[in-house]
Amino acid sequence: MINDKYSAGMVKKQTFFREMLQAVSIKKTTAHVDDLKKALLIDNYLNINPARRNQEISSTVLARLASLSDDQINLLAEGSLSEQKQMTMISIMKSERLVREFINEVYIDKLEKGLRTLEDLDFNLFFRRKAEENDEVAKWQDITIRKLKQVMKKILRELDFITDQGKSLLILEPLASQELLNALRGEPMEIRGLFLRGNV
Repeated sequence: MINDKYSAGMVKKQTFFREMLQAVSIKKTTAHVDDLKKALLIDNYLNINPARRNQEISSTVLARLASLSDDQINLLAEGSLSEQKQMTMISIMKSERLVREFINEVYIDKLEKGLRTLEDLDFNLFFRRKAEENDEVAKWQDITIRKLKQVMKKILRELDFITDQGKSLLILEPLASQELLNALRGEPMEIRGLFLRGNV
């Protein structure tokens, strides 16, 4: 399921890559989704304190896992490190409209034009356009926008979609395995388009 709502709550969310891998290992061994929820939200399997922060992180991880198909869950659990990072990005794209639209409207656009760097200006123009298109985004304060840009950069960096290059960010085009491409069959182009580049 793809989330179509913009959310400034993403300022509190990170990549949560380690937590995703921990949670998916439980999901693979439990018979029911309620068991996974109990392990994360009540038993604090991820060992996150304080309790309120565990609630925030665990709820985010649960939502991201819920967005993935069985084949995608299997790849997240058992794939290579690269596949696991790419599948984590897919779960974020499906859960966070801002990230999904940035990938499709800015990141892929850069690749298609043969441009390999991201600048602060690219993020600024993206958020300016979103504010013009959406009344909810237009209400966000400047400090919220700054934090959202920081979170988005951190997610892209930690999942190996960008790396630092001086004051710029170098785009690292993802190379998708056949297993990942298979797991993306049936997904809309806004999810799988990034991983089809160079693989079709």
